[in-house]
Amino acid sequence: MHCIAKTATQGIDRRPTQTIMAINFFKKSSDDDPDRQPEPDNDSGAPLARDPAKARKFFDRAQTMADCRSYDYAIELYISGLRHDPDNMPKHEALRDVALRYKVGGGKPAGLSERHKKSGKDPVSRMLDAEKLSSKDPLNLDLLLDLMAKAVEAHQAEEDLSLAEFAYWVGDAALELAKGTKKSKAKDFVAIRDLFAKIGAYAKAVEACKLAMMRSPNDPKLLEELKNLETEMTIHLDAYQSAGKEGGFRSAVRDMDKQIALSQDDAISKTASTIEHMVTRLRAEYEKDPANSITVEKFVKALLQVDTDDAELQAMNVLEQAWKDTDEYRFKLRRGDIVMRRGAREVRALRDKAKQNPNDAEAAAKYKAAGAKQLQLELEEFTDRVKNYPTDMALRFQLGRRLYTAKRYDDAIGELQEARADAKCRAQALMYLGMCYQGIELFEEAVDTFRQGIAAHPMEDDALAMDLRYQLMDALEQAAKAGSNLEHAQEAQQIASKILQANIKYRDIRPRLDGLRKLVKEMQEGE
Repeated sequence: MHCIAKTATQGIDRRPTQTIMAINFFKKSSDDDPDRQPEPDNDSGAPLARDPAKARKFFDRAQTMADCRSYDYAIELYISGLRHDPDNMPKHEALRDVALRYKVGGGKPAGLSERHKKSGKDPVSRMLDAEKLSSKDPLNLDLLLDLMAKAVEAHQAEEDLSLAEFAYWVGDAALELAKGTKKSKAKDFVAIRDLFAKIGAYAKAVEACKLAMMRSPNDPKLLEELKNLETEMTIHLDAYQSAGKEGGFRSAVRDMDKQIALSQDDAISKTASTIEHMVTRLRAEYEKDPANSITVEKFVKALLQVDTDDAELQAMNVLEQAWKDTDEYRFKLRRGDIVMRRGAREVRALRDKAKQNPNDAEAAAKYKAAGAKQLQLELEEFTDRVKNYPTDMALRFQLGRRLYTAKRYDDAIGELQEARADAKCRAQALMYLGMCYQGIELFEEAVDTFRQGIAAHPMEDDALAMDLRYQLMDALEQAAKAGSNLEHAQEAQQIASKILQANIKYRDIRPRLDGLRKLVKEMQEGE
């Protein structure tokens, strides 16, 4: 369905959203028709019936209304669709994008009657009610915190839904909003910390706890809780942290053992026979209904636990078929994750072989060729993802990072300049953006960009903080040499000294500091 008809002089009809909604409400009503008024909240207490096909009709209509700038109505339609497909992450993301556009366009928060309206009786309905309120006021930290709490509640109550991913995503948004809000207090970060811990996202819980300590540095309880969380993170190997570095929150959740557990079979220690039994049972379920999204996910995750090449290939085939059957891009995305992981595994094996045989030219050549092939694969994969999710800045960052690696600096700059708008990946995007400027010898621009990256990252002692300072040091040294700038050389020396004092084993910091001292001395003598 298209937008309201254009006028000759004004383009899209600017009639109020309520008028557009009223027009749509007079259309023929049907339980499956998203052109009717959005469905009422579920107050019955009965489980929500999952129906992706019905949800898709609402989502398609929501996108149409968003394109017409009828953001209020688009929000209603997205919520109605999510009632039939509540763990569809791309649609939660699309709703957030519409919510931000609604805010920028002057949209008002929900009124008193809507805020005090009785919530649904089941956890998923309560989560979606909270998401609707948050969408009307997307920069309200209290509403985001309430949404995260209800998402965690829904995750714990609904084993057949993958809602930990949504809870993690909301928590990430809440954390970034709290970091950028001067009025945020230690209790806000503590609330975020505790909710992340409930879904096993200990790296994020640690980050939130550190930020709480910055707001309340004299609280001994926070220090004790930080130590406990860091212990938990170590014990659980925190898949959110390790996977999140490469694939963002999606791969972090999907690779996490706890999220693989969508049935009670996953709650026990697995032997080969247990996994084989589970795969056999889920294969039968899948063959009965290959288009069922939940069954597909369970079967794929079970196959991946077999941990053989054949099972991995089977999982890829299942995901490819699911994508064709359902047209749900997440299945193609999941298959891409596996393909990239397989390629990275091959590259690591060839790298290790080349390291063990440093004089073997053939091994070195194979490693180099495999690395180039893997980079091209990842470029194609993330280009496709950005095409499908153009508003996901985390994906633009991943594409920009790979374009930088490929030395396609101009293309990388375009993606990274877009990605830096997202607070969640701003600091990393700025770091790679500065490195791109270095690649095309714009050293002063690189210096400015690294400074912005440091300002955007509140931590001073983690890996990203060290990397940003090292890159700033490097850019200052290059700018000093290019422009005979003594002040730049001196600042670079000071940064190198601080890095060395923090970690003398960091990269090549000791010889770099020696070189900078020599450079400063030569410049001073030449004045």
